[in-house]
Amino acid sequence: MRKKILIGVSLVLATLIFCSIIFFVRANRPMSRAKKEAIEIAKEHTDLDQVDRFYWYTRENSYFTLVGTDQKDEAIIVIIPQSGDKVTVLNQADGLTEEAALQKVYETENPNKVIKMNLGMHEGQPTWEVVAENEENRLDYYLVDFKTGEIVSSIKNI
Repeated sequence: MRKKILIGVSLVLATLIFCSIIFFVRANRPMSRAKKEAIEIAKEHTDLDQVDRFYWYTRENSYFTLVGTDQKDEAIIVIIPQSGDKVTVLNQADGLTEEAALQKVYETENPNKVIKMNLGMHEGQPTWEVVAENEENRLDYYLVDFKTGEIVSSIKNI
C-alpha cells in the first residue's frame, strides 16, 4: 500500500515538473523569437558581432534593442522598431550605460526596488525606461535620456 502511494506521489510530482518546464519554455518563446529576429535585422544594417544584452521596450511603440560589439570590437547599440523600419545605431560611449541610468534615478528618486530596465526610443530619442517599486509597493516609471541622463518623464504610484 505504502509503495503505491509513493509511486502515485512520484508520478504527480514528475507530471508537475514536466508541465512547469513546458509552460516556461512556451512563455519565453516570443522573447527568444524577437531576439533572434532583431539580431538578423541588426546584422543586415551593421557589422554587429556579439550581443551582450537584449531589451524589449514598449511605450508608444515597441522597440527591440541589442547592446554588444561590432567586428572592430567597438561597443554599439542597435535599436530596431518592431515594424523593422528605421534602425538606429548608437555608439555606447555616447550615452549612459544601464548602471549609469539607474544611478541617475537613485540620485533624484528613491526607489525601493528596481523591477526592470529597457532601452528604446521615446519621442525620437534613445531613452532608458526604469520600472521600480516604491515604498508603498506601487510602481513608478522613469524615462531617462540616454545622452544627457535627464529624467524626461515619470509616472508614479501606479
